Amino acid sequence: MATATFKVNNDILNWVLQIAGTQLNSEWINKINTWIKGEKTPTINQLKNLSKKSQIPFGNFFLSQPPRVEMPLLQFRTIDNSGITDASHELLSTIDAIQLRAAWLEDYRIKEGYSKIAFIGMGNKKKYRSASYKEIAEEILKYFDLVKGWNSTLKSNQNAFNFLRKKLSQKGIVTETGSFVGNKTRDSLNINEFRAFVLINKYAPFIFINTKDSKNARLDSKNARLFSLVHELVHLWYEKTEIFNYNFQTNPQYLNKKLEQQVNKISECILFDKDIFVKAWIESNDLALDKIYEIAKKFKTSPIATAITAKNYGLITQRVVDEVKGETTKNVANRKNKGGPNFYDTLAYRIDINFATSVINSTEAGDTTYLDAFSLLNVKNMKGYDSLKQRVEEKM
Repeated sequence: MATATFKVNNDILNWVLQIAGTQLNSEWINKINTWIKGEKTPTINQLKNLSKKSQIPFGNFFLSQPPRVEMPLLQFRTIDNSGITDASHELLSTIDAIQLRAAWLEDYRIKEGYSKIAFIGMGNKKKYRSASYKEIAEEILKYFDLVKGWNSTLKSNQNAFNFLRKKLSQKGIVTETGSFVGNKTRDSLNINEFRAFVLINKYAPFIFINTKDSKNARLDSKNARLFSLVHELVHLWYEKTEIFNYNFQTNPQYLNKKLEQQVNKISECILFDKDIFVKAWIESNDLALDKIYEIAKKFKTSPIATAITAKNYGLITQRVVDEVKGETTKNVANRKNKGGPNFYDTLAYRIDINFATSVINSTEAGDTTYLDAFSLLNVKNMKGYDSLKQRVEEKM
C-alpha cells in the first residue's frame, strides 16, 4: 500500500523554519531542507508529526502562502528589520499570554473601582511638548518617588531592577519577566528577536522583559534589563505600544525615528544623571574601555548603553562605542541551565506580585474559577496554586 505524500509549498516550509525556533532539532531541520530542495516529499504522517512538534496547525501545511499573523503589536517593533510573518512561535505565544492577563486584570480593576493610571499618556499633554529630555526625566522620576542617580546607590543590577519594578507596581504598572514560553523551558525566548514589549492599557499596562541571558558574565544581557524596563516605561509615558528589538546598532532603521530618539534620550537621563556620570568618569584613572565597564557597574546598566551615553556626553568617540558593541555582539549566546531556585520561587519572581495577588483574591472570593486561575498564574493544578500563593503571601 502506497504511503500518502504531499508537496508542501516552499514558502510554507521556509516560514515553518522561521517561526518554529528552538522547537525543531537538527534532524527536523535537515528533513525540511531536503523537502525544500525537492530531494524528498513529506508523508502526511510526517507533516502531522511536524505540526505537533512545531505547534503549527496541520492545515497550514496545505496553504499556498503563509498565513498572515493578525497581532497588531507586531507592527510596533522598534527597528524596521523584519516583516510581520517572521515572528517566532515563542514571541507570538508570549504576547498572547500577556494580552490575556492584561484583559483579565483590566476587567478586575474596573469591577473593583480602580481609576485609570494617570501616568499612561501623560507625555502627550501640551505642557510637556516643549520640555527638554532632562525635564521630562525629572517628571517621571518624581512620579515614581525616585531621586537623581537612584540606581547608582544600589548594590547590583538585580537590586536596581527589582527596586524600579516595585516602584512601578505600586503605581499599578505590571512588569513580568521570562526567558521561555510559560513553563516550557525548551521553548526559549530569543534575546536577538526582542528584549521587551509593552502593552498599553489605561487600567492594566503590562511590560514584559525577556530575561534570556548571554554566556559572558561581563557582557550578560541581564545588564541591559534595567535599560529595557526604563525604555518601555517611557513608552507608557507617551502611550505608545512597542516591541523593543533594539540591538544598539550604529545606524538603526527606526520605524518611528523621532519617537525612539526621544524615548532613548529620556531613558538615558533617567538612568545616567549627567553630573554623577561625568564626575565618575573624571575620577576614574582607567583607560576609556575599562571606564565604561566600571561605570556600567556603578549605574547597573549594560556596557553598550553606558558607552552610548559617554559618547553623547562628549567623553568618547564612536570608535570606542563600536569596540564595546563588537565585544557584546560576539559574546551573545545561550546560557546553559546550571540549576537554580525552586520552580515556584522562580515563578513567583517572574509574575508580577500585584497581578498574582489580584488573581488569588478574585479566585478566593469565587469570582474567578480555579481553572482560569491556573491558566493566568501558569500553574497546572491546586498544588501548584497553593505553592505559588504561599510564596506571594511571603513577599507581600
